[in-house]
Amino acid sequence: MRLKRQLTPKSMILNVLRQTRGHYCPSAKLIAVGELFDFKASTIRVALTRLLSAGKLESDGNGGYRMSSQTDLLSDFIEQWRLGDLRRGKWHTDDWLMVLLPSNPDRAMRTLSQTTLRFFGFRKVKNKVWIRPNNLLPALNDLRDLYRAVGLEKDALLFKASDIPYPEQFIWESTLWNTEDLQFTYERQLVKLAKSKARIDKMQLEDALRESFIIGGETINLLVKDPLLPDEMFCTPKREELRHAMCEYDARGHKIWTQFLGDSAILNLNQKEGK
Repeated sequence: MRLKRQLTPKSMILNVLRQTRGHYCPSAKLIAVGELFDFKASTIRVALTRLLSAGKLESDGNGGYRMSSQTDLLSDFIEQWRLGDLRRGKWHTDDWLMVLLPSNPDRAMRTLSQTTLRFFGFRKVKNKVWIRPNNLLPALNDLRDLYRAVGLEKDALLFKASDIPYPEQFIWESTLWNTEDLQFTYERQLVKLAKSKARIDKMQLEDALRESFIIGGETINLLVKDPLLPDEMFCTPKREELRHAMCEYDARGHKIWTQFLGDSAILNLNQKEGK
């Protein structure tokens, strides 16, 4: 599993505003953060304009920005990384979520649908059929709304399925998700967090903010994209160990961000573990 993501002005802005949701953040502060990553002020302004036009941001008309309600649906999902295994429910081995994609798609739309499904832990089993274990707590309608908000085609069918031949289920469970790779990735990220945590308090403020943004972002990205497989398919304590480590790291990062932005009221982070 690849963790590295290219940081762009848009992703940087969304990542910052995800932590300040509910409050308007002045563009000057977003520009100040952007400069830490060598983004010019003009580049940040262009990105803000495009995100606003795309409906992902709201403006107060005085240079302040926050996440829009449309973007909040995905943001709420992302912030649930703090819940860890509480995002999962009990799984019956013959219970699956299936998505049937429509025929004759627009190529760009189909690519976005497939990216969306993979993001939420689905894997492709047939030409237009994608599956994952039905062990997530949200109701089916809530999942459908979330997937469509992120990019699933509106004509795609999401449904529960249980009348699946055993040989097919066995093949799905044993081949579609690379659990060895997941385990290795957890272990590697735990080491990165520990090393960063040991040195971050000794760094200059701007260097500490930059590192916490990158390492913390990598870890949250991993936890959010985790397929949350049931224990019957993949049982490891490493995912919860990583979540606990990230909660501790996030608390330190929160202090760094508050110090840099100069206004603790701007940040709206819930520091209570498991919430």
